[in-house]
Amino acid sequence: MAKRKEYSIISFAGRINAGKSSLLNLLSGQKDFAIVDAQPGTTADTVIARMEIHGLGSIKVLDTAGIDEYSKLGEKKRKKTYEAVEESDLTFIVIDLLKNKDNKDFAIEKEVIKRALKHKSQVLIIYNIFSSKEPIEKITELENLANQKLGMGLPSFCLNALNGNKQKELVNFISTYFKKENQNIDLIPLKSGKGYVLLNIPMDEETPALRLLRPQDMAAEKLLRKYLIPVLFRMDLKKARSDNQAEKERFLNLVKHLRNSKEGLKLIITDSQAMDIVGKWTPQNIPLTTFSVMMANYMSGGNLNLFVKGLEAFSSLQDNDKILIMEICNHNRKCDDIGTKQIPRLIKEKLGLKLKIDFSFGRALPENLSKYKLALHCGGCMADRQKYGRRIVKLKEAGVPVTNYGLFLSWIHNPKAVKRVTKIFQR
Repeated sequence: MAKRKEYSIISFAGRINAGKSSLLNLLSGQKDFAIVDAQPGTTADTVIARMEIHGLGSIKVLDTAGIDEYSKLGEKKRKKTYEAVEESDLTFIVIDLLKNKDNKDFAIEKEVIKRALKHKSQVLIIYNIFSSKEPIEKITELENLANQKLGMGLPSFCLNALNGNKQKELVNFISTYFKKENQNIDLIPLKSGKGYVLLNIPMDEETPALRLLRPQDMAAEKLLRKYLIPVLFRMDLKKARSDNQAEKERFLNLVKHLRNSKEGLKLIITDSQAMDIVGKWTPQNIPLTTFSVMMANYMSGGNLNLFVKGLEAFSSLQDNDKILIMEICNHNRKCDDIGTKQIPRLIKEKLGLKLKIDFSFGRALPENLSKYKLALHCGGCMADRQKYGRRIVKLKEAGVPVTNYGLFLSWIHNPKAVKRVTKIFQR
């Protein structure tokens, strides 16, 4: 089981031919990692590169298109650049120093900086001088003047990105000023040591072959790392929801066996769609949560209360209100899909509401988020925490309450279950 690798996201933003791709090549230590050409607009879309750099660790680099192309296509490119910087831990503003020596205010660059800082991305300035024959005194004078025009007091570094010998200096500059966010959120906040944790994993037509889903994989890996014992159980939901007691006995016999063992049963983590069953069957003195709630807490940096509060929006919903159901992944949907089938059906059956429901699948967000009264988001297991965080920020900016699949599926069957499935994450 592969450990989920955490990495910092670094984006390069700037005007056409400012040297962004050259900077990517310099950082990677490879001359042809990204295509570099004097032809304007060589980078037409965001280029993603993953690398390991001594002194920086694992990083994902986003090389963006030029932000000063004024056409319909240029607007689309600019939007992609804004998205990149808004989900970055560090944004480089790349400026061709000599080409912009007469630039009066750097308005375009300031807009990118504003967006980056708003989304808590750190910003550094790179002044590219390419193969300038200007004396060092003149370069220093131009750098100081450009910093004054930017007027933000941001750290800057002047180099020729085409000079491969400058990689070490670039890495040192980043290491000096880039302060990595300390992601101290424990996926499963249990102490290391002895004990069983039961992972309830129902399977259906959407379950991929030969692997676990990412949250299940992550949970099992984390438990093993803590010397806890993951026990994987496949519940047959069809049988569990029938009058046949055999499935209930099979589940409870396992729970009893683990609870009465020398090591003891520390926690049950279930697929959210089984909460109508597992919530009722699991004794109250056994901690219980869902994979989706676990992921929401982890991906949001421990801000689980935001999603709990989002549930309050259901009390004010009326017929014909619009809500948004969101998933970051883009799998093909079959059988009784949670997002498109189960949640809409439960809203209608349990709440008696006839809502207008829009669906958003994939990484792009719909336009005009403010038209929605509520958003329900998946656990975000197929995204990095930066992209997930950007989506939540955008919803908050639009004034849209947001909750989570796992919390909703717990609450809709038993409102008291919300406290139960979040208790383990309360600090």
